[in-house]
Amino acid sequence: MSLLMRVLWPLFMSAWCVLTLVAPAVSSPQSLEDELRQLIAANADKSSNPVVLIKLANLYLNLGNDGNRDVEKRRIAYEAGARIAKRALELQNENAEAHYLYAANLGSAAQLKGMMASALTIQDLKYHVTRALQLQKDHAPSLHMMGMMLEELPWVLGGDSRAALGYLQRAVAVDPSYIHARLDLAKAYLKRKDLALARRELHSILETDLPLEEQNQHKKEARALLNSLELHEGAMQYP
Repeated sequence: MSLLMRVLWPLFMSAWCVLTLVAPAVSSPQSLEDELRQLIAANADKSSNPVVLIKLANLYLNLGNDGNRDVEKRRIAYEAGARIAKRALELQNENAEAHYLYAANLGSAAQLKGMMASALTIQDLKYHVTRALQLQKDHAPSLHMMGMMLEELPWVLGGDSRAALGYLQRAVAVDPSYIHARLDLAKAYLKRKDLALARRELHSILETDLPLEEQNQHKKEARALLNSLELHEGAMQYP
């Protein structure tokens, strides 16, 4: 491995970490599997209806995002989601949701396989997210995904922290109930040491009524971040 690759390898690998973190909260794993069985029984995977294919690709993405599932099962779910989303694009290329689902499933599957985030692959993902936003400028999941990619990618792969913040802010403005995007926006503010704005977003998360699954995932993390922030500020006041 060349010196340049040894330096960039950790950056390439970390770029994948954002890809499985951009889907909104979902139903319980059991209900997802039940829905999948019903769709497969109805031959949804063989459908020529883009609406049906998009629903199925989204279901596979949500199943893949279940961290309690076996890694191999998650990878298979992501790959199936990418394949189904690609078919939806072949039938209806000007569909923002299909472009987003293709990018999210494809990137997540690659991360689980341990593949290096090559510049070519990253550009492919960015193309589809960009296309989704060209077709629907207020598509919150695509705004969120683009924001996280720009936030985490090294500059050699097109990272842009200033643009990243703008995308995350837009995702929250478009959908104030999109708590995952709001949590990532709070983290972005913390990274920039803008504690007042970070605190505002974290309080907003804790004050929002959320489904149980989302409460367990995002409220717990928001509360931990807020507690850590308050402890840090207390230590600064009383050295």
